[in-house]
Amino acid sequence: MPAFHHSLLQVLVLGFLLTAVVADPRRQFDANDVRPAVVHDSKGALRQQRAACPEDYSPCLCELTANGIEVTCVDIPVADIANVFYRTRNIDLYQVVLTASGSGSVDLPADLLKDKRVERIYLGCQVNASPKLGLTIASSTFEFTRFNTTVFGILNCDLAGQTDMQYLNDFLILNTLRIDDCDNIEAIESLPTSTLPALKEMIVVNCTGLENVVFPDLTPARLELLQLEGNGLTDAAVNSILVSVASSSSSSSLQKLVLSNEYTMTKVPRIASFSKLALYDVSFNAIPFMSQSNLIFNAPVNLVGLKNIGLTAIEGGAFLGDYSKAFVYLENNKLTEFREDVFKSMLQQMAAQPVGTGGQVILTGNPFDCGCGLAWLIRDNPALLPSVKDGVCGGFFSFEDLNPDSYANC
Repeated sequence: MPAFHHSLLQVLVLGFLLTAVVADPRRQFDANDVRPAVVHDSKGALRQQRAACPEDYSPCLCELTANGIEVTCVDIPVADIANVFYRTRNIDLYQVVLTASGSGSVDLPADLLKDKRVERIYLGCQVNASPKLGLTIASSTFEFTRFNTTVFGILNCDLAGQTDMQYLNDFLILNTLRIDDCDNIEAIESLPTSTLPALKEMIVVNCTGLENVVFPDLTPARLELLQLEGNGLTDAAVNSILVSVASSSSSSSLQKLVLSNEYTMTKVPRIASFSKLALYDVSFNAIPFMSQSNLIFNAPVNLVGLKNIGLTAIEGGAFLGDYSKAFVYLENNKLTEFREDVFKSMLQQMAAQPVGTGGQVILTGNPFDCGCGLAWLIRDNPALLPSVKDGVCGGFFSFEDLNPDSYANC
């Protein structure tokens, strides 16, 4: 199950790093979406299946993979990028990564790719630019690939000059949109969602400008993943975003919701409106208390991330739903009580599963007290202990090593 969580990957590198990793798309924007083909050599070792391109794409780099042609332009002037695609004849490309060079701002003109059809497009600005390089994209920059592109990403740019996102208009099969490490992304409220029916994943990481915008109505898209990390969102902003999503066609399709690394969140947002939600992560925030019915899941839970949130107390009945195969991560908090009215029902569901298939509650790094508050588990329900991982009280006593007899008088 941890692998399920790790599918919500946080990658993205440009500049010198991008030059080094262009041959390994797993280190691009989303490793789930961009995987290198692998084959076995004569000795049985895995290697990437790559070959020389059928055309000269210099000064850009090009490789022919099992997926198709992949072109990467690192710190290349826009005019030179346009010339590369003007003089090359291959119409269908698998992946294009563009880091245009410039001073102050980079403006991408109409039909930059010269009628090429590209499955995955990644745009970036020079990673060492300070302040961030501005980026503007004409509404028709990618007009001829709009029926072919499934993944679109932007990294490390200042988007203050980009007043709308009409360059994504009519991207009818766009599956994944992500914006990472960008400033001033207010234009996201103009996302032409009515022409993005296939959108399944929206990822915004370490950006500014999301706090005060009106989050777009995603209808008719049926989002499966919404990942918002490190954007400085307050409780009010998160609530506003979730109300918008819950009011859209995505309310019955959203399966994964990540709101981690915001640090400004002080409450666990309620998620009962999402009927298929199975993964929920609010780790690395500042949430000291969880109240009753805070986490109501309507679908079987896969993962709940509550790591490093400064949690000191959880009210009884906070976790409701089917947690039989869930991994509940509570590491590195400040919990001193492992309460029966909080955890017993959840642990019973996990323990009822065949050996090795049930979920777990992971408690590493919490200062639990060894007193009578643990009697319900150690003395009365020892069969639930395998569903508890890394429970320690008194600083070094593992839950499973505690003597049930010592709780006889509790």
